[in-house]
Amino acid sequence: MPLKSNQYRTALRSAAFKRILLCCCFFASLQTAPAAVKDSTEKKFDYFRIGVDLSKLLASPLAKDYNAYEFTIDLHYRRDLYLVADAGFGNSVISNTNLTYKSRNTFLRFGLDKTFFNQEYKRDLDNAFVGLRYGVSLVNRSEAEYFIKDTVWGNSSGRIQSADFTAQWLELVGGFRIELLKNIFLGWNIRARTFVNPKKFAQLPPGYIAGYGRGEKNTSFGYNFYLMIGFGSKR
Repeated sequence: MPLKSNQYRTALRSAAFKRILLCCCFFASLQTAPAAVKDSTEKKFDYFRIGVDLSKLLASPLAKDYNAYEFTIDLHYRRDLYLVADAGFGNSVISNTNLTYKSRNTFLRFGLDKTFFNQEYKRDLDNAFVGLRYGVSLVNRSEAEYFIKDTVWGNSSGRIQSADFTAQWLELVGGFRIELLKNIFLGWNIRARTFVNPKKFAQLPPGYIAGYGRGEKNTSFGYNFYLMIGFGSKR
């Protein structure tokens, strides 16, 4: 009888040990499974897009006092973050009975976008985003001619010397991108901008600064409508 009892206890211990071992193997498999998913979502620099702002291409020929052209590139950095750079150029003309001058500029913006939604499937790159940008532009303003009509003190006219200066601003961006065809995207966004160095424009601001907007406004709002082409491996 004692022998049978010992054998019974030994059998129980053996069965318990097997259950513990199976549980350990099960939980170990659970621990390793997320690692594979994490690796798939942690790919960096695996996809990028380049694009042109269609709204500026269409508006510039129709505008009488300015034209502007903007281009963009975004690069998937990690998970829901993209590195973004925009560049472009343009010019503007102020011409009326009181004041005449021209300006031209080139600009660069760079920053980050954060997307909102998870991928519904492996090839899903449609998303909404918010982002921040820092913009800088090299501006050349031509010599300006002015005429002041004054019936009391008499009319006066003169010239204001040309100037070169740098414009700097910050932007808050929000929008979305949709893949219409394989690697072909449409993207729309709105922008709120504010000058970092508004004193540069106190005397005679450019009529329009490509990448920013109206030069006389310390805060401006704008939008872009991008056509983009993607390159790289889908996540």
